[in-house]
Amino acid sequence: MRLSKRLAFPGVVALITATVGVIPAQPVQARPVQAQVADGWTSTWSTAHHNPRGSYPAETTVRQIARTSIGGTAARIRLSNVFGDRPLTLSDFHLAERSSGASIVASTDRTVTFGGRTSVTIPPGGEAISDPAPFAVRAESDVAISFFMPEPTQNLSSHDFAFQNNYLAAGNVAGAADLTVRETFSRYIVVSDLDVLNAAATGSLVAFGASITEGHNSSGNANQRYTNLLASRLNASGRTVGVANEGVAGNQLLGVGIGPSALDRFDRDVLSRSGVKWVIFADNPINDLTSGREPTGEQLITGLRQLIGRAHAAGVNFFCATLTPFEGNTHWRPAREVSRGQYNDFVRSAGSGCDAVVDFDRATHDPAAPTRFLPAYDAGDHLHPNDAGMAAMANAVPLDRLGAAAPPAAPTTLAEAFNNVAVTDDTATGPGNFDGGGASFSAQALAAAGAVPGRTVTSGGVALPWPTTAGTGRPDNAIATGQMITMPGSGNTLAFLYSASYGGASGTGTIHYTDGTTQAYGLFSPDWFDSATTATTVAVVAAYQNRQGNVRYDAPSAVFSAFVPLAPGKSVAGVRLPVAGGAPVQAGLPTLHIFAAAVANR
Repeated sequence: MRLSKRLAFPGVVALITATVGVIPAQPVQARPVQAQVADGWTSTWSTAHHNPRGSYPAETTVRQIARTSIGGTAARIRLSNVFGDRPLTLSDFHLAERSSGASIVASTDRTVTFGGRTSVTIPPGGEAISDPAPFAVRAESDVAISFFMPEPTQNLSSHDFAFQNNYLAAGNVAGAADLTVRETFSRYIVVSDLDVLNAAATGSLVAFGASITEGHNSSGNANQRYTNLLASRLNASGRTVGVANEGVAGNQLLGVGIGPSALDRFDRDVLSRSGVKWVIFADNPINDLTSGREPTGEQLITGLRQLIGRAHAAGVNFFCATLTPFEGNTHWRPAREVSRGQYNDFVRSAGSGCDAVVDFDRATHDPAAPTRFLPAYDAGDHLHPNDAGMAAMANAVPLDRLGAAAPPAAPTTLAEAFNNVAVTDDTATGPGNFDGGGASFSAQALAAAGAVPGRTVTSGGVALPWPTTAGTGRPDNAIATGQMITMPGSGNTLAFLYSASYGGASGTGTIHYTDGTTQAYGLFSPDWFDSATTATTVAVVAAYQNRQGNVRYDAPSAVFSAFVPLAPGKSVAGVRLPVAGGAPVQAGLPTLHIFAAAVANR
């Protein structure tokens, strides 16, 4: 958990055309937030906070719905008190997949902690990031984020327009499958981000804008914002790119409208988003044009140049969007149209400095009247697109500038899927990181117990190959994140050698047979410290472990085995591993490590 203290800019209202946890006695305090760009996390959902809002009674549960863009093997949340004026203490955070309304899929419910505790206090102007949660996130799904407010609160850091129903309930029912809803509201409070671990993710794209980006006049509770539709395009193309929506209705590029200007909030709302690699800057200048301050096109271009330079200094690709038409709206003026045209001409010019042009103007205007929306795309106010217009905008984003389309995932051997170093030589422990904290199995201790690189380990009557790379400093196990493993063969058993870090780890995988049928299977591994367990088969016990700096740690550690009965008379083509951890491995996240797998007769 980390925290950043930032100046809260007072927003001047402008025209918008447009199961119960225990609260610790000493809640953990937040620490400074740093930009989360290269730590393995990617934003799958985000919202831009821009003002203090609301009053909420004590003993209240809040459940908010976040629509994901990409999936992942684990999740974390970011909380905002950036616009709060007093310390904020909250507790009993939960993540779960939403079923419908305020209800969740109970089997998916996971608790979320901060520094290992169920409560967090965020000072005014601060943010906090949770510990990793072992929560399998699906792409384009609804995740319920629930928490308990023990004290009466007011002026919470908020995002006004969610276009999504969120819920309040009396008492601490954050882990309940169903809520007795006391109030339904359509804003986001406190929660600002949902991040995921996804080894295939290539980064996140931040949509930075105003009410059009935010989704004004798209269908509520239907996820028809252009960013949702763009996420669908990206997923369908095989690209794993998170999409974060940082639109704020009424927000301006240069001036203070609703919330701080785009220039003022760029670092917080774009550069500090997890995994940010691209930004699309869109509709803010329209609000400058309609603010009454009458900026020129050149003034808007000067502001745009500043954003481009700051993005490039941070290594972020800046995509410039043209401004959509708005003639017919009561705030349109011929002089404002001239400024819009100057801005769009600059965006399209070769010397703009933009890394790509997203031509929202051409995608939405009427070819017969280019200063107006195409009627089929007009939400009715001649300023915001409807759902069809949002789709046209999503289709205007050049996907080829967001990396190559990924081919369908091909099966690989288990050894090719190795992505973690769990075993180290006693004299070279540096590469080891079985648990996210630099701990590892000792190659010498394992060999003494019968696990010799390149030889077999026999357990339960099945001989399984121990990795040849064990103890070499190269990857020797696969963290189970849903990889498809080719494993042809006939037999009555699918056998595994595995272990787990940071507690027992479990998940469900799929066996694929050559006749096209499939079979689900479950795996559970105790923690590697549980060498005396009777819950599963212990294959090998090493007498001690290794730590960084060639340090011996005198605690036994175990590798376990599991045996899955196969369908009689069928041949195995491949096996999809469960999702039970994240790559790279994260401290505190239960993770399943697979060393060997084979089809055999038992």
